[in-house]
Amino acid sequence: MSSDLGFFANPVSFSGKNAIVTGGSRGIGRAIALELARKGCNLLINYNSNRDAAIEVQRLIHQIGRRSEIIQADVGKISDHEKLVQYTVETLGSVDILINNAGITRVSDILAEKVVDYDIVMNTNLRGPHFLTQRVANYMIDHSIRGAIVFTLSISSQVASDNRAAYCISKSGLEMSMRTFAGRLAEEGIKVNGVDAGVTDTDLARARVPDYVEAADKGYIFMYRPGQPEDVAQATIAALTLYDTGVLIPCSGGIRTPLLNLRSMTELSGNQS
Repeated sequence: MSSDLGFFANPVSFSGKNAIVTGGSRGIGRAIALELARKGCNLLINYNSNRDAAIEVQRLIHQIGRRSEIIQADVGKISDHEKLVQYTVETLGSVDILINNAGITRVSDILAEKVVDYDIVMNTNLRGPHFLTQRVANYMIDHSIRGAIVFTLSISSQVASDNRAAYCISKSGLEMSMRTFAGRLAEEGIKVNGVDAGVTDTDLARARVPDYVEAADKGYIFMYRPGQPEDVAQATIAALTLYDTGVLIPCSGGIRTPLLNLRSMTELSGNQS
């Protein structure tokens, strides 16, 4: 076994490490990038369409005192992966961390779901991250880098929504992708984990927050509050430092906890027989 324990060391060192964060210009990706910078990482911020947002994240990272580069790349296009990884190596020197965070959704009744919408969600959320992980993992192996890969996953991998079928299927598949890569890469000293994100106040999920709040009020789920991107960022750091691989770090505010607190049934008494 190599004396370099990488992200299996205790403690894990982030100083001078170089990280790719896909979808790093907004929301959860932005929060993850900033938290990694605070820990001592240099960042490659990948964006698809919002360059101004990426430039703002880059500015904030520079204020923290770390290096940052930005690049436009569509994670859903396999042909964009080479330039994404190559640009990171050319500008920062290496890839030590990959955060598979980019994701999209399309809302429609499963009985009316269009093939084109299904395909774009699956390409961005599953096919793209799967093969980007393959590329980065092979790069790490070829350069003897004992790095780490984290997938931003979702409670939607287990909790079905019939008006977001492709999203749920993509996250379920991505969870298995995480686990299979973890099994293959453990012998290479590369850590692979996922973050089980719940209802988070971002552009992607904000419209759904009231539904979950109502469900919590009625006692069907526990959700102390909607999650913030910074919550997922902290969970991502845990995924990078945890002495484990192939596991999900919970970050859902208790939604995974089964409940049946029928709070509206106020007339029930525990003493009735």
